[in-house]
Amino acid sequence: MLTLNIPTLIFFGIISFSICFFYGLKSILDYKQKGRVIKDFTDYTAVLQFHMNKAYDMIHKDRILVYSLEATKVPEEQVNVISKDFINLTEKLLGPRLHKEFVFLYGNYETLAFTMAEYFSTRYEDDAIRKDSIAEMMESEVETET
Repeated sequence: MLTLNIPTLIFFGIISFSICFFYGLKSILDYKQKGRVIKDFTDYTAVLQFHMNKAYDMIHKDRILVYSLEATKVPEEQVNVISKDFINLTEKLLGPRLHKEFVFLYGNYETLAFTMAEYFSTRYEDDAIRKDSIAEMMESEVETET
């Protein structure tokens, strides 16, 4: 038969209280962090925008500029690879702490990565250098025909 004495009951009581206390404290802190993230959403998005701009400029200079100057599109399989490289570079620029904050803000990593990929696609499709190169080529072709 199991007999519990007073010191054993006190010990289990303290352990149970500690577990409940720390769980409650963690819940309160998580709730406050969610409120802070929502309240400061515009600040968070400005930080993410800054780092994505920086990453895109670096990727564009190293991997896309050659195609833009030639007025050609990057092959589709290359675009997918470059998009993944853009996401990885953005994560490196953010650092581990900010990356963790943004994963928390967006709910999970997949949503954050999708947002970054969508940003990359939008910037790539609006490539001003490629559009200018195409316009120059069209003008030179029109001039040679006349």
